[in-house]
Amino acid sequence: MFFRKLESDLRDGPRVRVAVAGAAGDEIFSSLRLSEKLGITEALLVGQRKAALEGAERAGMECFTIIEADGEEESALKAMEAVRDGQADLLMKGKVSTAVLLKAVLSDKTVFSRGKLLSHLAVMEAPDGHILGITDGGMNISPNLSQKRIILESAVEAFQALGTEIPKVAVLAAMEKENPKIPESLDAGNLSRLQDRGEIIGCIVEGPMALDLAVNPEACRLKNYRGKILGNANILLAPDISAGNILAKSLVYLGGWRGGGLIVGAGRPIILLSRSDTSEEKYNSILLAIALFRNRV
Repeated sequence: MFFRKLESDLRDGPRVRVAVAGAAGDEIFSSLRLSEKLGITEALLVGQRKAALEGAERAGMECFTIIEADGEEESALKAMEAVRDGQADLLMKGKVSTAVLLKAVLSDKTVFSRGKLLSHLAVMEAPDGHILGITDGGMNISPNLSQKRIILESAVEAFQALGTEIPKVAVLAAMEKENPKIPESLDAGNLSRLQDRGEIIGCIVEGPMALDLAVNPEACRLKNYRGKILGNANILLAPDISAGNILAKSLVYLGGWRGGGLIVGAGRPIILLSRSDTSEEKYNSILLAIALFRNRV
């Protein structure tokens, strides 16, 4: 299983300090306790001192420091500054809104500035143990062609750091043919041709692809489809935020998949999850972020 292997690979490595913006909620503390027990994290809890201390003690945490902050904006800013100033290595979203956290991140011109579009990457583990990346279901609402290229390249870079040497990227649409009435199908075809011409490197890109052709070899056989991926995609590039979000959550809530999510493209991975995510999903996200951080993605 991917996440358990990742856990084993990271165990007892150098501890990474995680600054939590808005340290509140039992799931947050439970996930930090799991990574603390693995020997890979120390927590910098940013928020109301009483709530942070009670939550940490309830979870049995031992390796933590508290920075007092009042309200979402101050919590996000102080957590970002802790990473910027070297007090912490990674930033994690706690009980603050995504918009507030990203405003703090974008105000930094040092640690989090790579001049790249930020995007969300979900890494999902199937019941049989293989993984599938889904991007972008959490940040960019309706990306254009140039933005999709950056989102694609950021996901590829992350998957390479996670051990997939040449990721296969399926650019999703409702069908496998380009149709002027379906703009995302044209973007998909253009991205595939960019890879064919060597302008996108380190991966295989194919599109437009319907979901069945991207993930099911038997569907390719039945449709007599000939392509570069043939049902074995590693990464699914969604046409917009709604499609990516629905797809990832469908796998979790209807398909029994496990997963984690983070922001890539910021210079350092940012652990960013939904408020409804379980402690296990938050823990998986911490594992992913540390793996990418150690590989400096």
